[in-house]
Parts: sequence; C-alpha cells; structure tokens
Amino acid sequence: MFLFKKKLKSYLGIDISASAIKLVELEKKEERYSLKNYAIYSLKEHFKKKSQKDDFKFVHLSNEETAEAIKKAINYAKIESRNVCFSVPVYSSFSTVIDFPIMPEKEIASSISYEAGKYIPVPISEVILDWSIVSSQELNTDKKSEQKKISKQEILLIAVPKEIISNYKKIINLAGLKLRSIEEETFSLSRSLMGNDKIPTLLIDSGFRSIGISIIDNGYIKVTHNLEMGGIKINETIAKQLNLTLEKAEEIKIKLSNNELSNEQALRLKEIINSILKIIVAEIKKIIDTYQIKYNKKIEKCILTGGGFELAGFIDYFNDELSLDISLGNPFARVIYPSLLEPAIKELGASLSVAVGLAMREE
Repeated sequence: MFLFKKKLKSYLGIDISASAIKLVELEKKEERYSLKNYAIYSLKEHFKKKSQKDDFKFVHLSNEETAEAIKKAINYAKIESRNVCFSVPVYSSFSTVIDFPIMPEKEIASSISYEAGKYIPVPISEVILDWSIVSSQELNTDKKSEQKKISKQEILLIAVPKEIISNYKKIINLAGLKLRSIEEETFSLSRSLMGNDKIPTLLIDSGFRSIGISIIDNGYIKVTHNLEMGGIKINETIAKQLNLTLEKAEEIKIKLSNNELSNEQALRLKEIINSILKIIVAEIKKIIDTYQIKYNKKIEKCILTGGGFELAGFIDYFNDELSLDISLGNPFARVIYPSLLEPAIKELGASLSVAVGLAMREE
C-alpha cells in the first residue's frame, strides 16, 4: 500500500500551423510517454469567412482569436495540463550552421550577436538569438606537416523575430497557460520522429502553407530550408489548370485521395500535381547534393511527415524520385496509447508530429 502516489508529469505541446491548431498532451511514467489527450482545431473555416471569392488565403488570426481557439480545444478535449511548449514554423524563423573558432561558451555568447549579423537578413535588434554547438573538429592546413592545424566548431544559429515571441506570450496569457518553452519546429520533429537515431536523415514536412526540408546528422540539425510550395500551392495550380475556385480545387484533391474520381479525372489531376512535385523534388535534390559534397557524407534515409503526405501519390512520387530509404514518420512510435485509438492515430499521426515532439520536451 502506498500512502503517497507519485504525481505523473504531464506535458502539453501546441503547434499553430497555417491550417489548424494542434494540441497533444503526454504524460511520463518510468521513462515512457503515454498519450493523455489530443485536439485539432481547424482554421479553414476562418479562411472561408474572411476571404474573398471563395479563395483560401492566409488569414492571420488576432492574438485574441488564437487564444480563444486554444481555449475551446482545451475545454472540448478536457486537456488538464496548462504548462505548454510552443513551436515556431521554419518559415517564421531563420537558422543556419556557421563555422566558429573553438572557444569557451561564455566567449561564444558574447560574440555571437556580431557574428550573426553576417548571416541574418534583418537587424539583430529585431530578433531573439539562440545557438548551440553542433560539432568540433581539427583541420590540417598543410598535408606535409601534422603540426599546422586549425581548430573550429560548428554553431547552429537560430533567430526568431521578437514580434513573433511577443505574440506567443500574449496568446499564452490570454489562454490562461504557462509557458515552458518556445522552439523551432525542426527540433520538435527530430525529437518525435528520430529519437536518438544518429543516421544522416532527410526530414520533409509537408504542410498547407509550405514544405520544410531538414537534414539531421548525428542527432544535430545541420540544414533547415523552407519551400513556399505546400498544399495551397497545389490547390492554386489545380484551380488555374481546371478553372476552379480554390475551394473546389481542395475538394477535388480530397476526392482523388479517396478514389472518388474517374480514371480520366484522376490521371489529369495527378499530372497537375506531379508538375509541382517535380519542382519540389528538384529543390530537395539540390539540398542533398550540397550537403553531401560539403561534408563528404551520404544521406541514408528520408522521413516524410505532415498532413500534405495524406494526398494520394505524394509518397509514391518521392519513392520513385529520391534514391533513399523512405518512410512515413510515426511520432507515436515511442508513445503508449489505447488500441482503440489506432485508426485515429494512423490517420492523424503525421499531422501531429510537431505537437508530439513539443510535448516530449522536458527541459
């Protein structure tokens, strides 16, 4: 008999994407995560109400509207935790890996702002900087002499506009939540989809607004890149080619995934979609080639995630075009959940990858 039960640690991750607000609540017991709750609040209705001519435009909700949507989702799903981690989308931040002389971390902290000014395309005064050491190495400058060496280290530099951080803090206060951390979503994806995997891996996150492309090597984020070619771009192309509104284009795209089109319609739609995928894959190949040449390392596998990969043909196309071991990421692979949720997890898992990774963050 136990007089005092140890309180379970509960963590809440909130991912505010272009199409929905996604929440995942995890609890941890004996080093294992279990799913306590989740919720998805679609923002597409806001697009319909506030846009013109039935077009889906990116409508930035006010802080008050966003906080209200979060409160509704929390109350509807009966989420208990109020300690929250938020993510910043790749398209709202800037990150790069830079070479730095080996020096104590205190010296790095004091000089990072000056160095960051060489890489960040906006004034340093307008962003919040963060950094972490990725790796250290010694380079021979003279092949004939082992004595001449230059020591350097790689620093992952991240910059987020102060305005975005300020807005998140206002949303948190309005929603009655307590902020634990804010991080770039690539960290969340790496945590939920890769764990402690050290293999050089390409991560592709296909969302409604954009596609995030990252390379994770030895557990470190080495490359982040954003392509403004997400689901909305595909909708725009379908609408233009078939003379439809964007709303109708979204509907016909869903019918393709549900096998509700005739063979002729499906073939035509796949041709249109593949014209966009061809451009996306070409950009991905450039990123892979640049990395492999720079580091003399081979990218061994690719993990696909995000709601965009629910579209019929996406995964097959990437399998055909990229010479990699490709798999669809499962953020719940290391999470315990009731077996009756298996169908829902299979359907929604990819879209919840960021929120799961946020909920796994313990620092």
